[in-house]
Amino acid sequence: MLKMCLILFLSFATLPHTFAGIIKDSTFFDTVGSIKSFSWAPSRYQSDFRYDVFYYIPESLKDEQNVPALIFNHGGGSSTMNREGSIRAVNLYINDLKRLADELKIVVVLPSANGLNWGGHTRGLVRDLARLIRKDLDVDANRIGLSGHSMGGMGITRSYLWVADELAFFLPMAAGMDVNHQSEEHLNKVFNVPYIHLQGRRDHFEIFITRCEEQLRRTKELELKYNQFSMFDMVFYEGSHNYDYELFKSKVNRLMGSFPRDLYQKELWGSLHTVQSTNTENGIVYDYDSENRYFWIEARETDLTISERIDFHAKIDQQNVLIDLKSIPNQSKVLRVYLSSKMIDLSLPVEVYVNGFMKERRIPRDLSPKITDSHDPGFLFDDFIDITL
Repeated sequence: MLKMCLILFLSFATLPHTFAGIIKDSTFFDTVGSIKSFSWAPSRYQSDFRYDVFYYIPESLKDEQNVPALIFNHGGGSSTMNREGSIRAVNLYINDLKRLADELKIVVVLPSANGLNWGGHTRGLVRDLARLIRKDLDVDANRIGLSGHSMGGMGITRSYLWVADELAFFLPMAAGMDVNHQSEEHLNKVFNVPYIHLQGRRDHFEIFITRCEEQLRRTKELELKYNQFSMFDMVFYEGSHNYDYELFKSKVNRLMGSFPRDLYQKELWGSLHTVQSTNTENGIVYDYDSENRYFWIEARETDLTISERIDFHAKIDQQNVLIDLKSIPNQSKVLRVYLSSKMIDLSLPVEVYVNGFMKERRIPRDLSPKITDSHDPGFLFDDFIDITL
């Protein structure tokens, strides 16, 4: 009997260790309690280019479920324009992020830009990495945030508007949004998602300070124009280019606790971009694709060979959905409006107006099954209306 028990013990001891908690049946995430990395790229990438993705899951979370997660973009300029330099940059931050994860009981994921820095690929990387995290880890789909320092923060300033509905919040530090990007359509996503910028007043990159002051000024003008407060906060403090860890920690803690993603808000200031192309930066080829959904508005039946941007304002007013398009799309033939009982009474007729003209009328009908997105378990709607443009 003792021999049989010993054989069974040894047999189980040799089996690979799996976790019933935070790690699902994952191809990439397999370790808790220590820093680990893996090589990965979105499945849409046709080239052999890969990112190095570092992560840390605190030991205290191994049996937990529905936990928050933070993606963090490393800083660095010309020194990160190859794989080795990017990995060195990640290592400058990893210990602070490990400490943050242990103290706040969150998962942290640090992608290396691997020579691409934080340019045009950033929005697709962030979106698809968030989807991977949701798929492979038992995280709260509505509590994944994005932060970044210096050049990593710059990547956020350029791309946040395209992934505003994918993440709970944005927290760039010691960076500055180029004034050429500070158009109304670029800035106004902060009326739909929290955007907190931490900026030291003694930053030796003085242009970051002036850019932040301008961003603050223009956002305040939009608040007056729209007659409502945004979710933007510019936090100036007496610090250098290096971030203040305790300030960073306090903001992450507050955002994780109090500002989950809200897909069902009744007013949107949206931008869509439809395209499918191959881009080359720094000699690296990557595939660039659409951001064709913003919360509950989606562009469909699109000619992806031609790049097209669609800026809009959408509002639910009682039983009416009011959509104002800055211009009528040429390549996208249909707008889909997703509906939830959290937004509107679906037991009554719903009318959709585009630029003041009534386009469609929805009659109450059976609301099952729910509309879901395999990439995003937090995306749950009851119905939709397709509007032909």
